[in-house]
Amino acid sequence: MKIRSFNPGDAVAEMLMPEIHVSHFTNIEAADPVNLPHRDADYMLLFQKKGYFSLMVDDDLIEMHDRSVYFILPGQLRYHVDSQTESWILAVNASFLQEGLRLKLNEHYYGKKPVPLSQKKAERFTQCMRFLAEDLQHPLYKFSGLAVRKGLIDVISGMITEEYAVGTSDRQGEHSRFAAITREFKELLLNNFKKMKKPAEYADALSLSTPYLNQVIKASTGFNVSFWIQKMIMNEARVLLSASLKPIKEIAHELGYTDQAYFSRLFSRTQKISPQGYRLIKQAQLPWTGKKNKKTLFSG
Repeated sequence: MKIRSFNPGDAVAEMLMPEIHVSHFTNIEAADPVNLPHRDADYMLLFQKKGYFSLMVDDDLIEMHDRSVYFILPGQLRYHVDSQTESWILAVNASFLQEGLRLKLNEHYYGKKPVPLSQKKAERFTQCMRFLAEDLQHPLYKFSGLAVRKGLIDVISGMITEEYAVGTSDRQGEHSRFAAITREFKELLLNNFKKMKKPAEYADALSLSTPYLNQVIKASTGFNVSFWIQKMIMNEARVLLSASLKPIKEIAHELGYTDQAYFSRLFSRTQKISPQGYRLIKQAQLPWTGKKNKKTLFSG
């Protein structure tokens, strides 16, 4: 397959199914849209065959070295920072992921870092990505085409999920009561943190008592429910402050706070800096911002 730079604008021309897109690239040019903050509705599964690749995901600098894998969830804000790489990206709609694998990926929303691969595993990823990319260039087989594509996506997403599962405690207690509740809580939090702010709301949604839910989450993660709710909200607040031009009042409202003053006090207390102060520091650090090109900041 011809190696090319990755450009999201080429997606329609490069694939026949809008829910699946595979890109194989060695360089990202300055004009490519991936250099600007953006969000996608798809899961992005990234495999680096060799080289170096760095990007900002939400408020974290992610650096990939040599053979490694990483993934980005729908809605996470990202932009390219620097790279000298040969990599593959699979962008896939949630409907094409097995439910169990999708939930496992969602569990790693916080704190996930690239995972290094052995040479043998890297070869498997290369083969699967190339096979899927080539298959997408052709019409579906009458009887088995969609099954083949879904099968390849299952293999790729399954291998990535397995790499992130290695060494984690939930692997041994995967079917335990605590592990199941923790998975359900994380999924609920990921989808509802803007409107559900109280531990009791999550407990009610899971048909549990608030003390019991706190006990489970504290035992599984080391932190209580309130910690995770606040962490999710503040993470999104930092993203919107650093990579958008939205007024602070609008950001507060988007996060479910009708009182801007209360939101500002909460942010200042938990982050040890005011929202405006955080915005000024972070936007000054962005390499492509400044008075002349502030319009390039994320707006959605």
